[in-house]
Amino acid sequence: MNKIQAISLFLFFSCAVQLAFSQDGPKVVVFNQQNDEDQWASSTRLVKLSLLEIASGDISLYYEKVLAEKVSAEVGIGMTMDDYLGSTIFDDQFGQVSNDVQQLIGYSFGAGLRYYPFRASDEFYFAPEFKHRFYHTLYNLNNGGPTPLSFEETKTSTNARISVGYVYWFDDNIFVDFYGGVGLNMNKFKEYEAVFDQTTFEYTYVERITQRPMPWLTLGLKFGFGF
Repeated sequence: MNKIQAISLFLFFSCAVQLAFSQDGPKVVVFNQQNDEDQWASSTRLVKLSLLEIASGDISLYYEKVLAEKVSAEVGIGMTMDDYLGSTIFDDQFGQVSNDVQQLIGYSFGAGLRYYPFRASDEFYFAPEFKHRFYHTLYNLNNGGPTPLSFEETKTSTNARISVGYVYWFDDNIFVDFYGGVGLNMNKFKEYEAVFDQTTFEYTYVERITQRPMPWLTLGLKFGFGF
């Protein structure tokens, strides 16, 4: 072997050793293991505006917080006005007839616990939920006397249900929440009824409390922002 061949062979082995040590070390592949991005949703806090509840005179904001990999909790609070949906479909109108009506601002609150089969705040979920609404209206009646009579009539609506929903993300922060549920609703009314007095030949107004339980179907849509 001449000198040129020896030098060439030395350079070949030097390059081979250099390439061998420059490679990454061995990698271990573990199956059935999710990375951090798969284990947790990118947004763990969600703020939502309920759109369909406006038909019930309820303007509510909701806040959902991820508690675990597949579990979250949601609370909501809002203000109520006239129950347009209940008055139209279920004839839940207060008893007085008057041209002078003041629709007062009421309140609402709700709470629920959500279970997501895949990961919290994303895709399908199941939720036991509770919703409470309070409405009240002031009626001023002119009964022919020196001063008109005023009555405040109220309605409270309490609903417990099991809901199924789906959260669809448009991007990393904007989403919509579709849901439907079945449960039991209890409406309680405080009304005033006009009673004619045969002795004085005048009307007196008597407070009347009524309750009406009924099965309930809920459909909803919330639009929100996650962070």
